[in-house]
Amino acid sequence: MVPSPANQDFAADCRSSARALRDALRSLYASVGADPLKPQDVSRRFKLNKNLTWKIAKVLQTHDPLEAVPLVPGGEGLGILLAAMEAAGASASALSDVRARMADFDRMIETHVGDRGTLELLMDGITRTGKPLELSRRLAFRGNSGVWGIQARVRSMTQFLAPSTRKPGMLDLAIVSGWYDIRRLRSAQGWPVFRFFKQGREGTEVVAPRVIEPVEPPASADEPYLVMRSFCSPPDAAVRTVLTESSVQHELVGGPIGQRGAMTLVFGLIERAAHSRYADQADGGPEWGEMSALVTMPTECLMIDLLVHRELMDGFEPEALVYGRPFGGLPLDPATREDYRLPIEGSLDRLDPGRGGMASDLVPDQDRVVRVTAERAGWRLEDFTAFRVQVQYPPMPSTVMVRYALPRAPRR
Repeated sequence: MVPSPANQDFAADCRSSARALRDALRSLYASVGADPLKPQDVSRRFKLNKNLTWKIAKVLQTHDPLEAVPLVPGGEGLGILLAAMEAAGASASALSDVRARMADFDRMIETHVGDRGTLELLMDGITRTGKPLELSRRLAFRGNSGVWGIQARVRSMTQFLAPSTRKPGMLDLAIVSGWYDIRRLRSAQGWPVFRFFKQGREGTEVVAPRVIEPVEPPASADEPYLVMRSFCSPPDAAVRTVLTESSVQHELVGGPIGQRGAMTLVFGLIERAAHSRYADQADGGPEWGEMSALVTMPTECLMIDLLVHRELMDGFEPEALVYGRPFGGLPLDPATREDYRLPIEGSLDRLDPGRGGMASDLVPDQDRVVRVTAERAGWRLEDFTAFRVQVQYPPMPSTVMVRYALPRAPRR
């Protein structure tokens, strides 16, 4: 994402102020012979709080001053540091320079953001190390859990892609979608957890009816559509089903609040000849295949497993993207969705499902999910390569997408 001019102005001013403060602190340390690489020694020698000297050490060691900004002590902490250094014989010029540079830093905050709390949130979105927006996402998870009265530990999505055995040039797919350890913090009756469209979709356009088979055959006619009952917890976890002409939606029903009412819901489908394996146009820019997991409740972690048949692996390079959904459940328009792309990165790892490589601490039964789905679809796990994406505290509502460039159809 390209930063706006306003963000660029702030970043330049903030970097300049932080660099000047860092350099002044280095001179102060040098004037008393303090080693910035040994915060514990500084703490003992000057009788300072270890947390304070650790923060100062990080400020002094950062290459990019912007990365140091969240660690700059407040006025009280800096005053304690200066008093200790002055008592140890720091030069008057070094002390004066730190005070002046700190005053400049505080003016920069007041000019651009107003206060330290807002500065933390702003820096969370523009620093380049660590996990982008991690602080904001953690706060949002906690706040949304309280506001909406519901939360989940894990949102999972597993998808298989394989050449169609029925129609050359098409893809067979299987999708398993789960919410693990949903907890009601108050009554959450009617909360939507899954929606399946009966018609196929190309972008925002509805095309033909879908022919779908369940991964796990229903135990009775009363079972919710596509439920994988052996993976649900408790085994009789209930949902309410709402049918429309175009979709099937499952919603939560009433239940105990807190851990006593925790539940896991898993649904799965297999669809043959679901999509073309090739780009529509023989020439031109890239066209993408995509799989998306919607985040519709506060969630600690999202995990996507994409298993790709070896016949599709030539040039296959997936990437993970996160899009906000400012209009709620409406489909994202491919023409404008880049406006809503969020600066959030998830981990993307390559796994070997044929050698039992699908185990996960987040989803303890994920290896079995993969095996059961492959067996039901008639696939051998040895023929697949897997890619796993994980995003901590995905924002709500959002779409976490794994996309890959579609190959051009072979010329005849």
